[in-house]
Amino acid sequence: MTPRLGLIHHPRLASRRIGALLGDLAVPRACDWISRIKLDGNALGNDLHANCVPCGALRSIQIMRAVAAGDARKPTAEHALALYRVWAAWDGTDAKDIGTDSDYAAMRWATDGVPWGDQWEDVPAIVPMDPTNVAHFKAAIAHLGPVQLDLNMPQAWEQSPTTWTIVSGSWGQPGSWGPHRVCAAGYDQMCLYVVTWGKRMGVTWPAVAQYALGAEAVLSRSWLDDAGRSPSGLELADLTRELRAVAA
Repeated sequence: MTPRLGLIHHPRLASRRIGALLGDLAVPRACDWISRIKLDGNALGNDLHANCVPCGALRSIQIMRAVAAGDARKPTAEHALALYRVWAAWDGTDAKDIGTDSDYAAMRWATDGVPWGDQWEDVPAIVPMDPTNVAHFKAAIAHLGPVQLDLNMPQAWEQSPTTWTIVSGSWGQPGSWGPHRVCAAGYDQMCLYVVTWGKRMGVTWPAVAQYALGAEAVLSRSWLDDAGRSPSGLELADLTRELRAVAA
């Protein structure tokens, strides 16, 4: 079965303030937050419906809470489809199963949070980033946690290889399949690693540069422990200062 896409992408200018913060941080050679969760191939409904944006958010929260709090809970297709109804006004019909507006999703996520078990995941800001700035992208994942990445998928990637690379010819053209959102949560020198359709996928850095539409850092207080530091050591005071600057 061909997996579904479902991103309605709106370009946003990368935040210079967050870029400046990330540019000052040390970047580890490799980072792997995805290994903190167990992936079982559950596509969270994105194999049948165009709900990749809610799926990306739930995978992000799953990873953040696993790393920061040892939380082993998993999202379900029911959770993802319920969020799809809120963020995309999906009414359960095929006619309305057309995807999620990236701007509206960011606004609702930052304003309302996302239900997670018996609590709400507190996200004070969704900040646009430049996905082609590899150093900043790595710093965001290492210090702020999973990043939402929008890709202009080529038709060649529909075959779901284990690594997405640049493909020549018409079936490798950006957008020949369509826009899709994934949760980026790891990297090494060769690849960015993402979660989509319940699987871990590598995307080579040249492919990120070729096919990325945009990216959003998710600034979440659950990523910060009681001492006011992220798992990588980023100070809460620094993050709060930058959040106020972004809001201004």
